[in-house]
Amino acid sequence: MRKIALAIMFALSVLYKGAAEGQEPRTWIFGFDGYDEKTLPDGFQAGMTGTWKATEWSVQTVDGNQVIAHVGFWKEDPDGVFPLCWVKNSKAQDLTLTVRLFPVRPPAEVRDAIHDGAGIVVRFKDPDNYYLLRAVPHETRVRFYRVVDGKRSTLTGKNVEVAVGKWHKLKLSAKGNVFTAYFNGEELFSYKDETFMEAGAFGLWSKPNNITYFDDLKAEIIK
Repeated sequence: MRKIALAIMFALSVLYKGAAEGQEPRTWIFGFDGYDEKTLPDGFQAGMTGTWKATEWSVQTVDGNQVIAHVGFWKEDPDGVFPLCWVKNSKAQDLTLTVRLFPVRPPAEVRDAIHDGAGIVVRFKDPDNYYLLRAVPHETRVRFYRVVDGKRSTLTGKNVEVAVGKWHKLKLSAKGNVFTAYFNGEELFSYKDETFMEAGAFGLWSKPNNITYFDDLKAEIIK
């Protein structure tokens, strides 16, 4: 049986337990082993903020482990275009969302290529409306944004080394109007915003000009 199917079965059992007891967060855990290469895992949907040619979200094998990868175009970086991949049936207002991500080093033969960041989204209404936590290697920064009607606004951020060619752990806690960001186990900042207060989906985000691997997506849902 596929790892993702086992993860969803586990998640459903925790969802029921948490709802019955009223104490523990409901937990969704996603791994990507057992899928054919170049496929989109069951339960995920790909889309894009803005209009452009499609980038690729698919399962790939990295060092013997299967991950979900975003594969973009190193030479092109259109303004206001952000590829997304979200969990179709997810819905949460308050939660902690965690993922491991690996920014792939740009190829040396592509002049001026940069890795322009990747991240996670919460309270996702549609590809034009959501909150985003983004780790940006070339800016050495982690930033928090809101995207409203397709327009991205920076809310806050902190300078921190985001090395390419290494795995990192990105985490965002959303509770009411308070959003707290963590990177590699360190709390970076908190920010208050009330643009999106209703429950929404959660998932992954990228810029179109990079390749990023994602694994061990975990959502601990409070409500």
